[in-house]
Amino acid sequence: MITRVQSTCGCTATEYTRTGIEPGDTASVTLTYNPANRPGSFKKDVYVYTNGTPRRSRLTISGKVIGAEVTVDEKYPVRAGNLRLEVENVPMGEMYRGATRNAYINTYNASRDTLVVTVDGNLPHVSLNAAPDTVAPGEASAIVVHYDTRQAPLWGLNVDTLLVMSEPLHNSSTAISGIARVYVMAQVLEDMRKVTPEQRLKGPELKVNAEKVIYENMHRGTVATQAITLANKGKGVLNVRRLWCPDKAVTIGRVPERIKRGKEAKVEISVDPSRLEGDVLNTTLTVITDDPYTPQVTVRLVGMVAKGN
Repeated sequence: MITRVQSTCGCTATEYTRTGIEPGDTASVTLTYNPANRPGSFKKDVYVYTNGTPRRSRLTISGKVIGAEVTVDEKYPVRAGNLRLEVENVPMGEMYRGATRNAYINTYNASRDTLVVTVDGNLPHVSLNAAPDTVAPGEASAIVVHYDTRQAPLWGLNVDTLLVMSEPLHNSSTAISGIARVYVMAQVLEDMRKVTPEQRLKGPELKVNAEKVIYENMHRGTVATQAITLANKGKGVLNVRRLWCPDKAVTIGRVPERIKRGKEAKVEISVDPSRLEGDVLNTTLTVITDDPYTPQVTVRLVGMVAKGN
């Protein structure tokens, strides 16, 4: 008796003879692979269990799915010539300074020629590696993204642009070369997990004088400037890692690297209304320090451009 047939994935369906198999007789096991939205090579195992010897046997099916254009466009929308990428944005998430992490970009060769894949723009803290660097026609592959926070230039959000390039190996008339931009993002944070309670008590403490800064009656062509005060209320020296704002209309003045115990420093925050998208300012300023209690503080920046200007 075939007692059961077990597939290793939901893409492979099975049918098998469910009646007893007499001595000298035969039975059948039918395996059906569903290729929908799965362009590229595949290899799947199926296990057949019986009441005989051996109790378990393994069947393997393999093949290559040639992706339809609609499927390829949907699953791999980013183009580097005939090399198609699943995504162009790679969010690495929050990472403590000192940590490393890998991510993967799935790719597909949508041509009938082998493609040679290269990368450009690798940096000390982020790099791309094509694995492998040649992709056969109709094959899926991957690009490995490696991130090392020890080399990251900024605290908080880091955004880097790298290039993926593909070139036909045989200069086929049906294959084209191309370049795609890949954007890698990571939030690099201070690792406070190993700070002891005693160290916290003896450490710095940041106090910002405002949770919201209001820019009233801004005028086009005139830069509006306000200041925030960073005060150290703790017992240790406060190291200011970074102040940053995602809005291109906002410019941050000189930022002190250190603030001694009991001291404070002012930082000017300027807004150029001509660079706003619309007439409303509504963004955030992030203050990053080595305060063991609150290493990141967010200050809201709001305002309105006066009408008629």
